[in-house]
Amino acid sequence: MLALRGLLLTVFLSLPVVAAAQVFGYAVNSDDQIDADQLLRINLETGETTMIGPLQPAYLQDVEGLAFDSQDALYGVDSATKTLVRIDLAKGNAELVDARQGNLGFLPAAPFDYGLTFTCSGQLLLVAEQTQSLYEVSTETGQARVIGQSGGLGDTMTAVASYGTATYALAADSGNFYRVDEEAGTATLVGVVDDFQFTDAGMAFDEAGTLWAISSDFSSDPSRIFTIDPTTAEVQMFGTTRAGVESLAISGPSGCNFSGAPVTTEPIPVNSTWALLLLLLSIGAVGGYHAASARRR
Repeated sequence: MLALRGLLLTVFLSLPVVAAAQVFGYAVNSDDQIDADQLLRINLETGETTMIGPLQPAYLQDVEGLAFDSQDALYGVDSATKTLVRIDLAKGNAELVDARQGNLGFLPAAPFDYGLTFTCSGQLLLVAEQTQSLYEVSTETGQARVIGQSGGLGDTMTAVASYGTATYALAADSGNFYRVDEEAGTATLVGVVDDFQFTDAGMAFDEAGTLWAISSDFSSDPSRIFTIDPTTAEVQMFGTTRAGVESLAISGPSGCNFSGAPVTTEPIPVNSTWALLLLLLSIGAVGGYHAASARRR
């Protein structure tokens, strides 16, 4: 028992220096003035960026929305051709869904800017800045179907992200941050991201429930990396990455249970100091019980 206590004390003393797992995301620098349209892997905490390769075919020149499905397949939307694509993480090669350009069904000349996210039910949601609308997109055909009424979001949404049963969207220029009703295609204002100005952004949750975003402003300035509190819209800055980034994908649908159905409770991060402490205390309690039982015998 003394040995167990000593072990618990040693591990407890080491807890403050246990490092949390770093968060990585994928993005495309579609508005960069140098080496644009590269698939990037970004350390969101440091801004360190790895260029995986240029998106191919070369006519995909404005990929904006990015999202992982539950099988870790990366989807993107090309604004230039109005096309849903699947992207190879190794080289950046893209496969046109249903082997068709323009598969979303939007007019070729329509100047859309997009955000993309998967929900726990497997639904692929898309927001379009110019139409101010929410869409459901087929991963088999690429066809987009408006949810509710056209213009129902009521603002120029440029990024969207889901976690558990909740979906949030961020509007360009104004920085308005919304909770989205996935069934009605409407939005309720939560607050304003007003620490800085931006013209486009990407947004995604990590597996622990932290909402990350990257924004750009159509200049050669580096894109900003930050987190957003979904309950207040409060921002915490983390750094910068390549210019012209307006997309972000981190992982497949998060906040879901193992069957894929939505859950409403917040997860306890596995790298949480308190979670580890509770686990160790539980082990100690069980050990103490067995030691006491042995003495009574």
